[in-house]
Amino acid sequence: MVSPGSADATPAPAVRWLLAVLAIALAAIFAALQICRWPARLHYPAELEITEGIVLAEMTLLREGEPVYQPASPESFRSMIYGPLYYLSGSRLVDRHEPAYRPLRMLAMLATLALAGAAGLLAWWITKSPAAAVLSPLMFLAYRLVTRYAVTARPDSVALLLWFSGFLVAYRFRNSNKVLWSIPLMTLGAYYKQQFIVAPLAVLLFLVLERRYRAALQFAALLGAAGLGLLAAFEFLVFRRQAFLLHFLTYNLLPFSLSEGLLRLLALLIVFLIPCVMALRFLRLHPDKLLACYFGWAVVLLPLTNSRKGAGLNYGFEVLLIVCPLVASYVTMRASSPEHAALLICLLGAALWLGHLEWGKKFDPSPQDFAQDRAVQAFLRGNFPPQTPALGDFTGDLLRAGLDTPITNLFQYSWLVCKGDFTDQNLVAQIRQRRFGVILLNQDLTSGSEAQDPVKSCLTKPVRQAIRQNYRLIETFEFQLWDKRPYHAWVSR
Repeated sequence: MVSPGSADATPAPAVRWLLAVLAIALAAIFAALQICRWPARLHYPAELEITEGIVLAEMTLLREGEPVYQPASPESFRSMIYGPLYYLSGSRLVDRHEPAYRPLRMLAMLATLALAGAAGLLAWWITKSPAAAVLSPLMFLAYRLVTRYAVTARPDSVALLLWFSGFLVAYRFRNSNKVLWSIPLMTLGAYYKQQFIVAPLAVLLFLVLERRYRAALQFAALLGAAGLGLLAAFEFLVFRRQAFLLHFLTYNLLPFSLSEGLLRLLALLIVFLIPCVMALRFLRLHPDKLLACYFGWAVVLLPLTNSRKGAGLNYGFEVLLIVCPLVASYVTMRASSPEHAALLICLLGAALWLGHLEWGKKFDPSPQDFAQDRAVQAFLRGNFPPQTPALGDFTGDLLRAGLDTPITNLFQYSWLVCKGDFTDQNLVAQIRQRRFGVILLNQDLTSGSEAQDPVKSCLTKPVRQAIRQNYRLIETFEFQLWDKRPYHAWVSR
């Protein structure tokens, strides 16, 4: 005979066990839906996005021994805007005779899996719960954001792995001076990609809040010394008689756009609102100063860093990396009744569903994209002899066809022109002289409109007019990839 109210007396351990199983199964399904996209991305021979071709071209030039950190000249521009460790390590993976993206994407993929493991490790340290340690990495891999940016030939995955590994060291030894052991990893992360600065800020703020002022001063001083030491080594030893600082610092200073930053922030808010609320709830119930510092800095810095020209949703990586272990900990520890467990699983499902959406833009290659890439290569190889100077948004297509790329990063170069750091006269003169055998752009110049697309290369009115007057549109390639749609080939008249 069932006593009154016994239906609501389900033991909390059973509720938590069932919730953990359902949460892991749900996250595993969404993670599998993302991971099944990876093989096509790894095997696609062309750029998945504009950054890949730029870094492949610059790594190939570095492998060939070109002084790639030279200042911009009327004849050439190499951006080299990421950390030197990224270019040096990547150049060892590039075959200069047949440059390809797959080795770089494989490296990024392995780092992404390691990041997922790091999120699981942090969840384990927080809860000592195997369920949380499994749920956290599955959540990380379930987000579309991770597949879009972390399985590409970009520095993000490896750089964030270095930064976050430093944070894990600091978290593990946060109550002793061994927190300083995190400095070497964070310094290496800074010279792989400069973007992910939340970890050292979190550690420094934590030490100040703990009133460990001497340790905070030591941390700041040693981190600064390590950073300046490596800066001097690259400037005066590794890239001697070049202009390393100009590329590493100055060429990175693109203008900020409040409107673009707000749009990206809105997109990230939709994706991160539910997990951030759950993370905040966990930190309120289980206070942890160092985790709170990391989470707080990641959220506070996001609007600022996301407003820079050339920024993307990848600037939300640090938020995602910390909310996954926090949400996993909250889900596996807080269920106290069947009703509460049902609410948690619904919130988790909604968060994963929102993180899985593509928001109307296609970032994975289709069979049509493979076919269009073959058409582009046939067009370039069939109409232009090797080493023909060429200009384009997607430098990798030109590089793979054996063409010369005097300007490896048209996006960065053009926005530095629009910012006023360079003049557009040199580029206009080269176009008028028809220096380039072919110009490949993902902007339609045939309409005569001078309106500037804020997320594409900043082609000034004189540049656009020079192209229309001295070149003719001969071919349009119908890619489905968002970054490459449309894709226009202009040849000299």
